[in-house]
Order: sequence, then structure tokens, then C-alpha cells
Amino acid sequence: MIPQIPQLSLFLSYALLLLLAIYIFVYIPNKKRHSAQKRMLASLKEGDEVITIGGIVGIVSERNGDYVTLLIDKEKEVHIRVVLYAIRQIKAAKP
Repeated sequence: MIPQIPQLSLFLSYALLLLLAIYIFVYIPNKKRHSAQKRMLASLKEGDEVITIGGIVGIVSERNGDYVTLLIDKEKEVHIRVVLYAIRQIKAAKP
């Protein structure tokens, strides 16, 4: 006669495997992405050309705590103030 595996232990093993898979495939990559964004925002300085999460491209003219002022149009002196975490990417530093 073959011994029966209790259903509770089988359920718990599947649940643990599922939690491990979530940790490996969701939490770890998210943590890496978040730390990379924090490093990028920490390196942000005046003169950097950035792209916001809304697709706005501008040059950082001032950084004040959690806010950044972007120069959108040089000729018309158009500035916009955005939250620091709205910056998705640093394109390049303008000389």
C-alpha cells in the first residue's frame, strides 16, 4: 500500500513555492529598479536634460528638495515645476 501525503502539507508546500516565486520574480527586480531610480535622482544636477513620466522634456534649472524646476522653452523662458519622482530619465547634461 502506498502511503498517502496529507493534503495540508501538500497545500503548504505549494503555497511556499508560490511565495518564493513571487519574491524572486516580483520583489527582487522591483527592488533593483527602485534603487537604480534613487541613484539616478540623487545624481540629478542643474543643466541635465530630463524626461518626465508625462513625456515632458526639459533642462533642470533648479532643484529644491522634492521639487525640480525645468526649463521647457529657452526662447520664451518657459519653466515648469515638477515633483522629483516624476522624472523618469536623464537624457544628457547640457554644457
